[in-house]
Amino acid sequence: MRADNPVVVAKKVRLKTTGHRTWSEEDITKFRKHHEVGTPLRLAFEVLLHTGLRRSDAVRLGWQHLTSDSFVISTKKSQGHVELCIPVHSDLARYIADCPKDGPAFIATMHGHARSEKAFSTWISEAACDAKLPPKSSPHGVRKAACRRLAEAGCSALEIMSITGHTDIREIERYCREAARKKLAVAAMTKLEGGFDIRLPNPPDELGNSDDNLLKSLTAKAAWRSQQDSNLQPAE
Repeated sequence: MRADNPVVVAKKVRLKTTGHRTWSEEDITKFRKHHEVGTPLRLAFEVLLHTGLRRSDAVRLGWQHLTSDSFVISTKKSQGHVELCIPVHSDLARYIADCPKDGPAFIATMHGHARSEKAFSTWISEAACDAKLPPKSSPHGVRKAACRRLAEAGCSALEIMSITGHTDIREIERYCREAARKKLAVAAMTKLEGGFDIRLPNPPDELGNSDDNLLKSLTAKAAWRSQQDSNLQPAE
């Protein structure tokens, strides 16, 4: 009925979603327990967790990126390329020690070929399902867990961004606020503990004696009087 398209000038509707689910410490423990040390899945998981790289960069990481004691890798962002310098975590160093020096990447197929980004996501998600993790446990959730761990370790937003390559500080500040909220809650409850208790420096020995229980005396039943008796007169 119209020659033009009125939807062209309409503003795009933004839907708020929670995004990828962040892996919890319980998830990490369950995954490690199910996929033992020495398996390709365990190696891939540790690379994700100890570098905080995106899946597209994690599948490329290899010996060729190692310089001295850090990984130097260029990651592609919407604003351009960002070069990351990620110090090698001591735990990760033990996991990659036996990886072939001539391999294309640490994360490889059983035939020694590098994994594709899409296949890698399916591989990790299926492994998480096998380990009885909650639905939607993806590689990106491990990256978010790396951010959470850095924040809970006391890292600033800029320190975390230097590892993960994030360019929007607002995204990282969420992890810092959540970590700070947990620490502040613990500090607040610690201050509250005993804050309103009356503590005697040298309490007498008879304090708390069951024979002199104030609560018991207050709740004891008084002698019964008839309605005609005056409350001012002592009971016989």
